[in-house]
Amino acid sequence: MQLSSLVGVLLGLGLASAAPHGPVAPAKLPSISSLGTLQTLKYNNLGPENNGTAAVLVHDRLSAKAARARCAAIGEALFPLQDTPKANRTDIDYQLDYLVFAHDLQPSDSLWVGRSKSKKGHQCPAYSYKRKEIVLKPCDAKLPALCTSNVPPTTDLNRAAVPSSRVSVASDNYTITGYRDARSFRFLGIPFANPPVKDLRFAPPQPYSGPSRIDATRLAASCIQSSSDYESLGSGISEDCLYLNVYTPVLPKNSRSRPEGRPNNGHNTARRPVAVYFYGGAFTSGSASMVDYDGGNFASRSDVVIVTVNYRVGALGWLATGNLTTGNYGTRDQILALHWVQSHIASFGGDPSHVTIFGQSAGGQSVVALLSSTAARGLFSGAIVQSAPLDLPWFTRQVYADIVAPGLAKALGCDEDKHTESESALLSCLRAAPATSYLDNSTDIGDAIDATAKALASDFLHVSKLLASIEPLMPMIDDSGSGVIDNQFHTLLANNALPNAVPTLFTAATDEAALYVAGSVPNLGATQTGLNLLLSIAFPPDLAKSLIKEDVFPINRSDPDGIRNLGADALTHSEWSCPQSHLLDIAANNTIFPSLYEFQITNGHVQSIDDTPEVCSPNDNFNATCHTADVLPVWGTLNSKTHSVDPYYSTRDILHSQLLHDVFGAFLRTRNPNPDPQFLRIRGPAYAATHAVYGASDRTPYTVPEYTAGAKNVSLLGWDPSWAENPGRSEKCRVFREYGFTFENAEYTG
Repeated sequence: MQLSSLVGVLLGLGLASAAPHGPVAPAKLPSISSLGTLQTLKYNNLGPENNGTAAVLVHDRLSAKAARARCAAIGEALFPLQDTPKANRTDIDYQLDYLVFAHDLQPSDSLWVGRSKSKKGHQCPAYSYKRKEIVLKPCDAKLPALCTSNVPPTTDLNRAAVPSSRVSVASDNYTITGYRDARSFRFLGIPFANPPVKDLRFAPPQPYSGPSRIDATRLAASCIQSSSDYESLGSGISEDCLYLNVYTPVLPKNSRSRPEGRPNNGHNTARRPVAVYFYGGAFTSGSASMVDYDGGNFASRSDVVIVTVNYRVGALGWLATGNLTTGNYGTRDQILALHWVQSHIASFGGDPSHVTIFGQSAGGQSVVALLSSTAARGLFSGAIVQSAPLDLPWFTRQVYADIVAPGLAKALGCDEDKHTESESALLSCLRAAPATSYLDNSTDIGDAIDATAKALASDFLHVSKLLASIEPLMPMIDDSGSGVIDNQFHTLLANNALPNAVPTLFTAATDEAALYVAGSVPNLGATQTGLNLLLSIAFPPDLAKSLIKEDVFPINRSDPDGIRNLGADALTHSEWSCPQSHLLDIAANNTIFPSLYEFQITNGHVQSIDDTPEVCSPNDNFNATCHTADVLPVWGTLNSKTHSVDPYYSTRDILHSQLLHDVFGAFLRTRNPNPDPQFLRIRGPAYAATHAVYGASDRTPYTVPEYTAGAKNVSLLGWDPSWAENPGRSEKCRVFREYGFTFENAEYTG
């Protein structure tokens, strides 16, 4: 299980250079229906150099002349394999090995390639997979073809579409134009709903009904939110924001696919598993336009189709005024996006019957909401919940009507008698307010949110104001029969009534709350008095007394930052570790999920260095794996993000990213987070570190087991995967469990 023992292994032949030649602009914009099935190939070790070899595979079986024309139609040429450096040829061999393994190519196949002297009589050069060498074939033979791929990989420094790489896809009555980078085909800013403006503000989203020709070569605006030092949105903000992005390794000639495991007939590839991502941001911020969530790595390294979705946040995403509004607009946006996936993803090479939803933080809570939604039934078949603070319950309509709406209405100037004498008048005023007035960085909105958190703490959640401030705007339980969120998650589990019981993976970082405690509390040293004060501020009085009396967070006087580190540990247990363990025990005892997994992540890499406390990065005292420190390693996007982030800390950091990415990719493909060792072995040195963990022949391979109630240990995925005590079995969680979690104690008493 030693990732560190692989430090000396080359990171997937990282010295491979780019293939020769440059892109050549095609005469006109091609459509995939005329190009036939195309597949991007990128040998991707997630390294910052981004120098694994890239190519494009033409699946149609063509003559050599037609193959050259097909490559030219996408701005490329036949790949000059014989004239290519050995490292590039080796990268291509590993890609072809995988295509044969996946039955996208047959072992007997040869592929048209190019070289400086490309023809001898009526014989043309082809690459024989079986012989691993260039052979001459009759030029009129019908073979697949290997084209160059000279477009760059996307980074935050270069996100523009190369004109020669543009390609269009037809889906139903729509023609959607995207483009190709080195890692995937990309369709950015696809509208899935009409703009939620005017009468559609504070209303369920309506399916897109705009022009049928869609330019999907640029990222859309993010939903209305204040700027954040912690998040680089990658776009502007707008109320017209309901767009999604598709990243796919393959574009099929048509949406029909061959059965999985059957040989490719030269036209159709197997549909790829699909993963739909919902960003975090405390339900008040976040964006699918962030380079952090660029899906090209998952497409190229894990062979899945990624969809990232914008949904409404802040007051515009959640505020309910009474009986005239439904609330849950953000959740409804997510459900409508999943309907779009069911209708269209086959045209992008995805399998609508194999859709996994996943998200981190508030995105993880969104996944829990969708698991709890009758309205989302049948729209997905797997789920990953990352770093969700599961202690916090959904709101109710009464909470919105009595606590949240009045304060926000006042802040927006909608509290005069003419507006409050009827809900209809209030709603009209709220819809007429400029979209920018909903930004929470204004004094009035900020004060209203602060007052809301105080009232939520005393009248509903019965927690400290500090905990109530984590997410002062939340989805709410549906009471209208629409089935958007049927009930509280713990209630549905206890009653065996979860609407969407699908294979599910829960993950958490080991030190989630350190991001917030170290960022908002000064260093108080390491005294018992100081710790008692912090616990009394963070928790309700009776709970704080129990924590102090039981001494389950004993002070380490040799730790120069002991109070903050223990306070972060206490909040990590109260909001993440303990409630998650408790809920998973209920689920396991009731056999809710067909399969259920859990692991913790350590040795993370902080998502942003802007206003991020020192404890979240390598330092001389304690390097916490803070909330969000799993995002970049899982997505592998430290090969894409350069602004406001530290580069990879070391080679071990890259290997850890490979491991986490491969574990997530395995679940997306198979519903099991343990990667198939044969899959890893076939794919070569870029996967060697993960193979050493899960396919070791000299020791028992590491395995993340299915979750069982009362399990003593939990998998710990760090640089060297190991095991940790299941937090739910600890004395720390016993104290929280005996007091009762917030979702158990929440009750409106205002």
